Amino acid sequence: MIKSYILISMRPGDSEKAIAAMRKIEKIAKISVVAGDYDIVVRVQVDSLEDLLKVTDKIQMIPGVKKTTTQVIEKELSL
Repeated sequence: MIKSYILISMRPGDSEKAIAAMRKIEKIAKISVVAGDYDIVVRVQVDSLEDLLKVTDKIQMIPGVKKTTTQVIEKELSL
């Protein structure tokens, strides 16, 4: 299983509708609204890089999404 974070920059005022659209995308495990350089971070769990590309494409097609940056998790540590 491939886990990743997709960092999303939004146009002002479009976040709520975008979040509603993201809730419908299969393979998105969590959606977080954040402060800083990005507006939303989603955690994705997919079976392949091709599936990750499909999820990213769906997110990029949501009205109001300006930019995405994908960070694939190479190793995850439990505390």
